Amino acid sequence: MIKLVLSDMDNTLIPFGRQLVSPRTIDAIHACQEQGVDFGPTTGRDRSELASFFGGDRSCYNTAVAVNGQKVYYLRSLVFERNLDDGPLRQAAELVAGRPGCAFITYRSDGLGDWVGIPREEMGSMYDRAFMAGGMWHETLPIYPVAKAGIICLGGDEAVAELQEELQAAFPMFEFLNTVVNWLDVSIRGWSKVEGVKQLIKTLRLSLDEVCVFGDADNDLSMLEYVPNSCAVANANENAARAARWHVGASADDGVAIALEQIAEAARLCNERGTEDVLPAFMREA
Repeated sequence: MIKLVLSDMDNTLIPFGRQLVSPRTIDAIHACQEQGVDFGPTTGRDRSELASFFGGDRSCYNTAVAVNGQKVYYLRSLVFERNLDDGPLRQAAELVAGRPGCAFITYRSDGLGDWVGIPREEMGSMYDRAFMAGGMWHETLPIYPVAKAGIICLGGDEAVAELQEELQAAFPMFEFLNTVVNWLDVSIRGWSKVEGVKQLIKTLRLSLDEVCVFGDADNDLSMLEYVPNSCAVANANENAARAARWHVGASADDGVAIALEQIAEAARLCNERGTEDVLPAFMREA
């Protein structure tokens, strides 16, 4: 029986650019929880940034694998955290701030951001995407522990790829992942969402077979490869689709919500019959 469901956010649980998950998704999360199945977003964002996506419904993000696995929350409590190395981080920020159309951003624990580089008026719509809780420009970044950082790079895919290559060569202790358009996540090299998934599974004392994960992109690959019950949405890239064991509908078609409904129904039957051998429909049909 599935007891924990973890889902990537952008282009998996919610189409990129949409500001709210669908009502069907929230209802499906609640249906799982009613049957004893926990749910959590698995995301590059921190937990403080998730409220607006779920209309303030904390039950949908009390559990979360956040900041690409560098923070893990359970029942609203932070149960694990790993920060970025401060010295190299500041050097990377100086490099990025000197490039046209670029900004380097760090986030505080309350979700507020600080950045160096291009002014707000040059960011356009990327400002709202990068600073859900608000941001402040600085000549040099303020000093505080940083778990989450990111980079805005305007100018198209080629500009992003060039900056990514330059940063990766200069700062091998970090990874710079192009997760969405005009954006690079900054994470610890060798560290990914799966490390946070492992920490949460350990906290909940679950077996791998009791976990189900959903994703769509390269930053989901580690968890899709690690968890046997891995699922890719129909709009996933080739790498994610290949890594996943199961496949569900597209993000825009509530693919994860439909799968969650089926997980909840399977859990209901397991609870009713006192067994754990009922599979969700999308696993039986694959």
